[in-house]
Amino acid sequence: MHHSAAEKLASSPDVASSPHGPSVAAVKERLLAYLGRLGLKESDLIEMMADECLNRARRRAAPGSQEELLRRALEEAQRRFDHALARTLNLAGAKDHHPVAGARAAILLGCAAEVRVDHLFRHQDGQTETASRLRTALPLATPPESNLAMPDQPISFLFSRLPQQHK
Repeated sequence: MHHSAAEKLASSPDVASSPHGPSVAAVKERLLAYLGRLGLKESDLIEMMADECLNRARRRAAPGSQEELLRRALEEAQRRFDHALARTLNLAGAKDHHPVAGARAAILLGCAAEVRVDHLFRHQDGQTETASRLRTALPLATPPESNLAMPDQPISFLFSRLPQQHK
């Protein structure tokens, strides 16, 4: 069974759940913990994000399915985190998702410790500085990527010739 990074990061044995899955309060508690693990520090921002993610997840989850509610709430939180990174790096709408994934990894691995994650979600004048700090923390390919020309290669198929039939 495949588990998303969001589910793994938010799974917590200290949050009680019933045999039918976690309660709505437990879902919110796990969502709050997940947002904290993403690096958010401001409690009002965390609370607002959790409520927004939970409300959006409620519209998309089957009624009474708390496990699906948790999954969808975590997915929404991850989506908002990625959108905030893309917006900060001026990559909104870009087809190449590698810079956003690299920025996410830099933040979650602590390589971008000087970047305040809360600032990603606040539209402030310091966005340029945040983007600059985030870009310096992006992982670089080692060795650096370089486009090399590759000569054309003839392709021969195993069954390109049918054997001669014997009479």
